[in-house]
Amino acid sequence: MFFADVTFLMRNGLRLKPSERMPAERYTVTILESDRDKNNSARNLVEVSLYVSHGTAQMASRGRLTDPVIMPFKGPGFLISGTELEAQHANGQLRVFEHRQVWHVVPVEHQASE
Repeated sequence: MFFADVTFLMRNGLRLKPSERMPAERYTVTILESDRDKNNSARNLVEVSLYVSHGTAQMASRGRLTDPVIMPFKGPGFLISGTELEAQHANGQLRVFEHRQVWHVVPVEHQASE
């Protein structure tokens, strides 16, 4: 677990232009392995998750990537690419969409934005 300023570089599988990107936000980043007996994929998964604190002990999830790959980046931080799973309603049914996602991650020392 570490703290980082994260910028989402894609939305629904499409690359965002710099002018379309939201500013970086501060998150708690976790990298975990999910056992095949405890997930719906029937295989072991590596997952990277983003959480935001609301000043309480409970944290809210703000993003999750499966099968992450760390990619080199010129500049501060690094890029994490992976598959983003997102539940959406389509044709009256709740469906899970899989999109490619890339995050620009810049580790920081403190949880709160400065």
